[in-house]
Amino acid sequence: DGAQCRNVCVLAHVDHGKTTLTDALVAHNGFISQKQAGQMRYMDFHEDEQRRGITMKSAGIALLYTPRAAREKKRDGDEGGEEIVERVLITVIDSPGHVDFCSEVSAAARLSDGCLVVVDVVEGVCVQTHAVLRQAWEERLKPCLVFNKLDRVCVELGYTPMEAYERIRSLLHEVNGLMSAFESEKFISQADTFLSAFDAHEEGRGENGGENDATTTTTTCDYLEDEEDLVNEEEAFNIASGNVAFGSAIDGWAFRPDAFADLYAEKLGCSSAALTKALCGDWYYHPKMKRIVSRKVANGKLKPLFVQCILEPIWKIYRTAESEKNGEWVEKDLATLARALKVDVGERELKNTDRRAALQSVMRAWLPMSSCLLEMVVNCVPNPVAAAARRVNRVMPQPVLRGARPKGLDEARRAVIAGKASDDAPKIIFVCKMIAVPKVHVQGALTEAGGGDVKFLAFARIYSGTVRKGDKLYVLNSQHDPSDYDASNIEEVELTELYLMMGQGMFKVDEVPAGNLLAIGGLDRAILKSATLSSSLECPPFGEMMFQASAIVKVAVEPENVTDMDALVEGLRLLNRADAFVEVSVMDTGEHVVAAAGEVHLERCVADLRERFAKVPIRVSPPIISFREGVTTTGTASSSTANGRLTFTCTAKPIHNFIVRAVDDSADALKVILLAKDTESDENKMLAKAFIEKVTAAREAATYDEQGPEGVVEDTFRSAWALGPKRVGSNVLNVGTYTVDVDDEEKEFGHANVGVALGVRKPYDMDGSPPEDVAADFDLNSVQGSVLTGFQMATDRGPLCDEPLTGVQITLNVAVNRGNEDDDRTVEDTDGDQFGPLSGQIINAVRDAIRKAVLKAGTRLVEAMYLAVITTTADALGGTYAVLGKRRSQVLSETIREGTGVFVIHAYLPVATAFGFVDQLRAQTSGASTAQLVFSHWSPIDMDPFFTPTTEEEREEYGEEGDVGPNIARQLMDSVRRRKGLKVEEKIVQVATKQRTLARK
Repeated sequence: DGAQCRNVCVLAHVDHGKTTLTDALVAHNGFISQKQAGQMRYMDFHEDEQRRGITMKSAGIALLYTPRAAREKKRDGDEGGEEIVERVLITVIDSPGHVDFCSEVSAAARLSDGCLVVVDVVEGVCVQTHAVLRQAWEERLKPCLVFNKLDRVCVELGYTPMEAYERIRSLLHEVNGLMSAFESEKFISQADTFLSAFDAHEEGRGENGGENDATTTTTTCDYLEDEEDLVNEEEAFNIASGNVAFGSAIDGWAFRPDAFADLYAEKLGCSSAALTKALCGDWYYHPKMKRIVSRKVANGKLKPLFVQCILEPIWKIYRTAESEKNGEWVEKDLATLARALKVDVGERELKNTDRRAALQSVMRAWLPMSSCLLEMVVNCVPNPVAAAARRVNRVMPQPVLRGARPKGLDEARRAVIAGKASDDAPKIIFVCKMIAVPKVHVQGALTEAGGGDVKFLAFARIYSGTVRKGDKLYVLNSQHDPSDYDASNIEEVELTELYLMMGQGMFKVDEVPAGNLLAIGGLDRAILKSATLSSSLECPPFGEMMFQASAIVKVAVEPENVTDMDALVEGLRLLNRADAFVEVSVMDTGEHVVAAAGEVHLERCVADLRERFAKVPIRVSPPIISFREGVTTTGTASSSTANGRLTFTCTAKPIHNFIVRAVDDSADALKVILLAKDTESDENKMLAKAFIEKVTAAREAATYDEQGPEGVVEDTFRSAWALGPKRVGSNVLNVGTYTVDVDDEEKEFGHANVGVALGVRKPYDMDGSPPEDVAADFDLNSVQGSVLTGFQMATDRGPLCDEPLTGVQITLNVAVNRGNEDDDRTVEDTDGDQFGPLSGQIINAVRDAIRKAVLKAGTRLVEAMYLAVITTTADALGGTYAVLGKRRSQVLSETIREGTGVFVIHAYLPVATAFGFVDQLRAQTSGASTAQLVFSHWSPIDMDPFFTPTTEEEREEYGEEGDVGPNIARQLMDSVRRRKGLKVEEKIVQVATKQRTLARK
């Protein structure tokens, strides 16, 4: 039953304790012992994961849990007869924290309805914490917050309970500030926001009408409710709501304040409900008044109840264990404290010579982490049926339709919202990725013939209906149009293998109802990475998953033995299917290229290719760096067709950076807006309005120098004819002019289709007839299509080194040349002469004009930049800055973490110089520094690759030939041109009289 299911993923920054926490949950069902929990890392079953100590692949496991309310119901029902205990099936997905494996986080978030966001109390809110909170917000997940590693605050940092309380409260405020910024949509989706101080006081969504109407307070509970600030109800994480937990995953304990309410309520003389509320805020117990009072009455002389009733007992246990470990005298030993807490711990555990192990036994028995977190999941995370209505617009957005809206489309969306498991409900499944599982871990797979040592399974979730073995479903890709499709081209598959995922083990089942996760076998030939399975062809496809990084790290691979080429090609095909984020392509030179998110991800892909998929020795090239090309000024150039009948004059100028960033971030939305046939639909108008508002908000958030004049957003897109490359890029082709005779006035050339689609220009009156002022010998339609093709080709390969253009606004003007007086042919009559088809001539002329104009507009190479977050100590600061200084980095800030001697450095680091950075940093600082690299933005290199000194001052500084000092832009451009086989202008013979020839190395 969907109501008895919960699907949650565990999200956090790297090394914040996700897998250790998952171990505690797994131990609840007895898959591993409590002593092994935290040490075994049960969900990291790959060899690389165990060796590196980080999670690389998302893995799910199904757990059964009986909620506390059901247990109490059974206990009360024992006297009167039998009571049925309602158990809940909780599927937990452990996800990676390293940014290189962000695709695994996206897959886990898409299949879940809620998430456990883990925050290390010592390290605080880090780079990936920002990213996973954003991911949870985008995917409309219900988040729960877990503050982990409280033991380190007590033992390592030596905080007092009051200092720990202040630390927790500031972190909670910071996390709520982030969620508030997301909710108000004032955040900037760039890595720069990681350095900004988010303001938690955002404009609210309106006050709640739930104020207490009572005029007097007769009980402590009423008094607290009256005094409680209503702002807390708007906070994403609120201790009083029960979605915040505190604990230590390595020691296996966690708590929520309500666990202590029953313990202290009778002793303090108040109700359990009142004490629960008091433990969740700044409330104090006044011993003389014998009542709970506010901060104003306490006047700084009392400790908060959270400190007094919760943290101090925990601190006492830890300090007792530390004292016993060091052989110091204690008033009450650990065994005495355990008996006082009335916990069931054996004498053998209490007398263990390892006092940390004895402490863990006491804490796990007193405050078991599994019960606390699973209870929080049951109470705070909605079941699949309740979550569907909130998430349907995100997981299944309205598709772009080429025909009339089919009836089955709305029925499918209603079925996803209802989440029914009945037989009459349509069957709808989303496959988020394909996973390669060793056959030894798949039940019954060893008896299968062929296929190698691994078996490909689809990692999926059922959103509607009950799926059984033998069901036949259609495989719908992300481009499927429910209103216009060819049924003969859509593959129908029979589901022959259904598996329950239990970490590394896959166990066969016969049927799975809606709301549950499963693995499906036999789909490796039908699905590449992700797909929608449905019993109806009119079902819309699920939306694309959001990735926080891009595949910018590339290498070329080849077999050491040429005879192994077939095995390599097959291995690349399997790798492409097994990894949701990797991109495998073949370059024009015939090289096989593997693109990954980062250095660690690339190492994992190459290792998988060698050891699991191709199983042949391979050679890997040096990293292939992706660049872009931009302009800094305005440039104009002309080019004519080969027959001389048309001349194109191109003007290129730069676009503001905030517009470029907004267009790059909104590629999916622009694809829907610009490629739809019905641009006047309500959905397209809503998307267009949201895009313009996003660009306007980005302008407001930009610096004063970058903002440009008022109305720059509308002016940029008002005359926009097309975007490129790939029709949704950050380059704009404006509507130009054309003239037939020298004396004719200029007429509009092109249609501002982008401006119309974005709602910044009125629609054209498209009646199919040409404008009245068009010359008889000039057919617009015969030219415009070729011009658009030439624009797309020019923006896809720039003039510097065939890299895509970015941030260039292009205007094309066309002039028709008459030729000699005896030649009375029209432009179209010349099609098919000795110069070839006119369309090809136009494409070449437009491409050449754009490339020449870009070269004259101050061309600059644009490189990708990482945001490097480096954690180091005071002794290692010198070595850290030495490594940064060698790699063209730009240091942004240096801060010291409060209460520690740890420094945090933020810096921009070019991707081209980032390879080997982490290893060199670790070696240079003897392991005292660690770094996390996150893709940030594209930044132009402020250096002309064709620079030659012209003035006397420049000659004195750079030399006669401009060869004094390295021209980084020229070096990078030449390296890319050399790799692509393009012409490289370099001087081989430096001193001709001495016949010295430089070696080509």
